[in-house]
Parts: sequence; structure tokens; C-alpha cells
Amino acid sequence: MTITRRDFLNGTALTIAAGMAPARLLAANAPAGPYPPALTGLRGNHAGTFTLAHSLAREGASYPGVLAKEAYDLVVVGGGISGLAAAWFYQRRFGAGRRILILDNHDDFGGHAKRNEFTVRGRRLVTYGGSAGMPPSASDNAAVQALLAGLGIAPGALARAVPGDDYARRGLGRAVFFDAEHFGRDQWLAADPFGTLIDARLRGGPPSLDGLGDFLARAPLPAADRQALLRLAQGQVDYLAGMPAEARRGYLSTTRYAAFLRDKAGLGLAGLRFLRARSQDAYALDADGISVAQAIAIGLPAGAGMPAPVLDARLGQSAASRLWFADGNATLARALVARLVPGAMPGGAGAPLQDARFDYGKLDVEGKPVRIRLNSTAIAIEPDVRITRVTYGWQGNLQRVEAQHVVVAGYGMMVPFILPTLPVAARTALRAAVKAPLIYTKVALDNWRAFDALKAWRIHAPTMAYSDIWLESPSGQRDDPVVLHMAYVPTVPDSGMPARDRFRAGRALLLGTPFDVLERDIRQQLDRMLGPGGFQSARDIRGLTVNRWAHGYSYMPSTLAPDDAGLQAALAQAGQGVGNVRIAGADVAGSPSVTAAIEQAQRAVLALPEGS
Repeated sequence: MTITRRDFLNGTALTIAAGMAPARLLAANAPAGPYPPALTGLRGNHAGTFTLAHSLAREGASYPGVLAKEAYDLVVVGGGISGLAAAWFYQRRFGAGRRILILDNHDDFGGHAKRNEFTVRGRRLVTYGGSAGMPPSASDNAAVQALLAGLGIAPGALARAVPGDDYARRGLGRAVFFDAEHFGRDQWLAADPFGTLIDARLRGGPPSLDGLGDFLARAPLPAADRQALLRLAQGQVDYLAGMPAEARRGYLSTTRYAAFLRDKAGLGLAGLRFLRARSQDAYALDADGISVAQAIAIGLPAGAGMPAPVLDARLGQSAASRLWFADGNATLARALVARLVPGAMPGGAGAPLQDARFDYGKLDVEGKPVRIRLNSTAIAIEPDVRITRVTYGWQGNLQRVEAQHVVVAGYGMMVPFILPTLPVAARTALRAAVKAPLIYTKVALDNWRAFDALKAWRIHAPTMAYSDIWLESPSGQRDDPVVLHMAYVPTVPDSGMPARDRFRAGRALLLGTPFDVLERDIRQQLDRMLGPGGFQSARDIRGLTVNRWAHGYSYMPSTLAPDDAGLQAALAQAGQGVGNVRIAGADVAGSPSVTAAIEQAQRAVLALPEGS
């Protein structure tokens, strides 16, 4: 597939004339109308969310100035967890009566912390469309502790069962699906001993190798790869024997895991393909895109003489992360909105967040202290001595507001385009932090009989588009509706490309693929994988939401990229902003975790000058 620099957006090329503000670009931010969490089809970075931003960043468009019509104490650019938390921390510091405007380019608040809802046979199913897992260290973070305490959320009460425990009690386990294109034949194998091994290593328990030999004996792999994978899993061979400690540390941090598996562990092409996608959930990169040290950190085997797995606190998602709420971190966003805009949630801040249907018509009400203005894309931030002006597109027109303070909590890569007065070093650092693309597809199933027939609740398909699919917590028996989670990361596998180039290519692919193609491929993969259990997509799928995140995980500086050596410090410096503007969001932390998003919100607010 060839992608030009004018990437096709839902099949339509973005064409604009620099220096103009075409009405059709501004109109792209028109409100969607219906209740956003219940919308299906293409969500996440849905149509209209990126049009104005791309006109600035890709086409160099400029827009005419307009007069400011409103004034606020604080304007927040970005209504995700970090932006909402920044507004909350601002109230704590400067007072609850301060006037705050929150702008977001989506039709829903929460940023990546999106809530998806389905109704199947009268039953409502709630799930997450993006930010979901809470890292193990989250409840130890001071900023997170302050926020949760202020919202009345007790971390100790949020420990959910280990994913799959409910299904395990019903006799369902894991499975692996090998596709014919990469392994010679389609083959379904019950159990996933490598997945079990990784989980055990992360929990610090003894690695379980039960059934591994039998699994490998039945896998469509060459005999040499079977033996190499068995040795690797057993962990008795030191593949770097004789290498001095300092050299070993350097090797682990600068060598790609795929190269280690090939050159040291002796895996052939099929064996490499089998382990290729195990790192995608954590890093949005395959085995060829992460270092050996990064692989070890998430529990992947590397033989004897290696350090124990120690999760990088910057990770946003890993096997050790836990889902605190059924809709992931969307509940945190809802709790924040309930406090910031009390009238938006029926019953007020004390009502059950999980069941509330927010009134989006009350998010932006004249005269209220806090207003959340959706479908609004900021295109210019102009700091002055005491007043900062923010220009944005909304309801087909350009708008401008004035503010004493501004916190930018949107995509870090866009900040240099809307805040060009940032120091050069800050702009360079933010543009270098290329976000990782991914898709979380949610499928509402009429029932989960096929999974019960196959005795599997989670399936790993190492070389297919959706490499991991799993049933979310059961809503009842096998005949009851349930949500299926599907994760797709376009990694440009086995390419040897730097992470940034992989992310750019993957983003272009996602933005250039129309929804009907995405839906067709999803149905075909599910029919192919689950067909042996009696699954038929035309009959069993009752709803489908594709949460497309062209700018997904925040960029994590890596030892595989020599020019990343000073990036973490440069991002932290960029967060200081300029004038009365501070930059929050997980991007300036070099971490895709919700912990980083909250921590950066608090830091940004505390760094704002007192003003008048």
C-alpha cells in the first residue's frame, strides 16, 4: 500500500489552500448529536477530529484572526484525563469559583479514556474504547492519591479479579491460532503455555511449563524451532555466557529482541513469528521493535543469567495492569466531569458513575464556572504578558477566547504548531515524540457459545491483524450477550524500521483504511478463527465499534534510538511551556500511563504563575 503525504482520510484526500479557512474544514467539527458512548462504527479518532489539526501540521494552513468573545481564568486544551484533572487541580489551587473552559476536538470527553456501550436484547453492555488498565504503581503515586481522595474513590475497593478467572472456573482457558499464510496451515491449539509463562514471570511466581512440550509438538513449526522455543522457555541456557556484566547490560539495552531470538536463541523464521506479537499490548511494537531489556521487563523469556522482570513504571498497559472499572479509565473521566460540571450527571456527584447517562447538553452552559466545549479544535495559542489568547474551530466558525492561564493537555506533537513561540528545543522534543497507533475493536456478541465450545476465553493469533482477542467479564451464561475485545497494532513487522517510522506508517495505514474495510476484515478473521466452534459473524455479531487511535500510546524514549538519550529530559523541560501556558498530558512524561497523565496535570497547574 502506497501512502502519499496527503494521507487518505476515510477514503477522501485532505486538500486545502494555505492561508484559507474553508467552511468545510470548520464544519467537520460539527456535533454528532446522539449519546456519544452508545455510538458504534468508527470511533476514537473519528471523522472530523483531526481535520483542522492536519491542515496545520501537514499543509501549513493559516487562518485569519478573530476577536475574542469570552474570557476565562483557565482554558484547557484537551478534555482527556490529564485535561480534566488539570481543571480539578486548578480549582483546588485557585478556588472553585474560577471560570474554566475545556476544549476538546472529539464529540465526547475523556480523550483516550473512552466509554463504549451496546444494547443487546435489552441488556446494556459497558466496556472501554481506549485507556483501560491501571498500572500496579498507580495507587502509590501522590498525584493519583490526591485525585482519587478528592473524587471519593478508594483504590483498595477497586481490585478486580484477574482477567479470565470467571471463565477459568467454567473450564475455559487460552488458545493460539496459527494462520496458513505464515505457518503453512490454519491450526487451532488449545492452551497458550507461553502466555501462561509470561504471566507467571510477571507475578514473581515459579514459571509453569505444564503442557509446553505437548503444545510445541502439535504446533505447525519446524522441529528446530520447537526445540529452540522449549530451551528458551525452560530458562536453563545462558545465551550470553562469558559476556562481562557491563557488556551484557549494554547488549540487553541496545539489541532488538528479535535479533537476540535469531542470533542467540537459534529461532528460525517460524519461531520468530510465533513470538512476534507478544509485546504489542505493552509497547505497540513487535519483537523487532523492542530491546531485549524491554522484553524481559514484561516477562518474555531470555534464558538464564538475565535480570528478573521489573515493569517499567512508564508503561500504560501490561499483563500486570488491572481494570478498575468495566469502562476502564472512562470512569475517572466521568467522575471528574461530575465534579467539574455537577449538572451534567443526573443525581449529582454521588450517583453511581457506572450507570449514569450524562446529559451532554449541560456540559457547556453559559454562566456556569466550568464549561466543556466538545468538537472544538485549538489552532492557535498566543501568550501575551498577562493574557493568553486561544483560537479554535467550533460549529463551523473560528472562535477566540482570552485566559489568564492555559494548560495544553492534547497531543504533544501538535503543540509546536499551535504554540509556535515555544523554545526551539521544546518544539523539537515534542515533535520527536511520535505516538503509537492502535485499534481497540469492541464486538457485542449475542452469546459466547463458540468460545464455550472451543473452551477458550482468550486467543493469541501471532501473525494476524488482531493478534489478541478475549471475552470480557461474562454477563451471565453462555447464551447471554457479552463483549469481545480485539487489539490491533499496525507494527510494520520484521521491517527493522525505527519506532517513529513504524508509528508513522501505521498511522497512515489506519487513517487510510475506510470503516467498511475494517469491518470486513474483522468479520473474516473471527469467522476463520471461531468457525470450528460454530461461530457465524452474520448471526452472532450484534454491534461493532472500532476505536481507532491514530495517535495512541505516548512515545517512550528507547535505548534502541541513539537520539533518544536526552529526550526524556527535553520533554520534561518542554512541559514548562512559555508565559502563562503550561503543557500537561502523558506525552511530556514519555509515558502512555494514566498515572503520568494525572501527575503531569498536577505539575502543570502547580507551575502556573499566581497572576492577578
